[in-house]
Amino acid sequence: RAALDSRLRGDEREWVRPGLHVSTERLRCLLLWLTGASGAIVFIEPSPYELVSFATIAMFLIGGALHMPKSVMPFAVLLILINVGYNISASIVLDSEGVEMWLVTSWYLALTAIFYSAVLSTNTERRLDALMRGCVIGGVIASLAAIIGYARIFHSLDDLLLLYDRARGTFKDPNVLGAYLILPTLLCLHRVIAGNFRRALGGSVFLLLMVPALLLSFSRAAWGQIVYTAAIVLGLTFLTTRSSPQRLRIVILSITGVAAMTMFVGALLSIDAVAELFKQRASLHQDYDIGGLGRFARHILGALMALDRPLGIGPLQFSHYFPEDPHNSFLNAFMSGGWIAGICYPILVVITLVFGFRAVLIVNGLICAATY
Repeated sequence: RAALDSRLRGDEREWVRPGLHVSTERLRCLLLWLTGASGAIVFIEPSPYELVSFATIAMFLIGGALHMPKSVMPFAVLLILINVGYNISASIVLDSEGVEMWLVTSWYLALTAIFYSAVLSTNTERRLDALMRGCVIGGVIASLAAIIGYARIFHSLDDLLLLYDRARGTFKDPNVLGAYLILPTLLCLHRVIAGNFRRALGGSVFLLLMVPALLLSFSRAAWGQIVYTAAIVLGLTFLTTRSSPQRLRIVILSITGVAAMTMFVGALLSIDAVAELFKQRASLHQDYDIGGLGRFARHILGALMALDRPLGIGPLQFSHYFPEDPHNSFLNAFMSGGWIAGICYPILVVITLVFGFRAVLIVNGLICAATY
């Protein structure tokens, strides 16, 4: 009885049944892993991510394992203010189709972001590792679906896995697939350049799935993001490592990776259908990009409109004034949430970057105040 009482005390208390011993913290980490993995499947509603994330939140709340540290408060306040701006702006167009669900989704995403921040403030390394491992598995699932769809292995799934001859995998849009794959791709890249042999080998195998899927999404934004974010990961890993052999390894792998990527892209471009679509998507002169109401002109016109609309025009309303949506997060914040959201969103981004770089350098003992 004393041993059982001891097990039931503290954050690592266990459920004890005949033949079953499950640590509650281990169960929490399992749910975080499932949450990360389920994020890859969103073409059905409600999506598995919504169900699993709800179960994860409930598990932490019921177990009393959710604590809100002071460091999370600025993040939470900014997210709340952004959504308050959305609600104020939406009050004038609340009857428009999809606005109510847009607001609900925005609040849900904000609350889950705050939840993850609070959860990861305790037992950070173990919980973050579980969540990121789940994200990698989610990336593998999405990549396999994208490659299978683009290869048209199962013709009955073509409409589900493809859109405009672009791979979309388990997502509703190829651009969303490309954006989703960036994080798991970077995690695998870091395994390759900084992990032991086993982790590097696993990361290499996963990269062979994710990089082709990302390319076959034909998302120009994702292409650009993966290039500069990969450069940041390589650069920060190089700067913060104290091992000369490790730095040499990063340099060699970077050169090898660029060469391998060049050969891979060349092999893809040898396929006429891929080459034609690649040429079309790589061009900066798309019909919807140029002209008086093209994407880039809309950014300027929308910014001028934002100056005259302190309350914004409401969520999902930009396409009523221009041919398409803004395709710019900063402009969309002003348009959908007025000056409140438009000002708070860039502040949130800047604070995230400042504290993110600061944390990277602190952890590695290389704080450089003059640079950061």
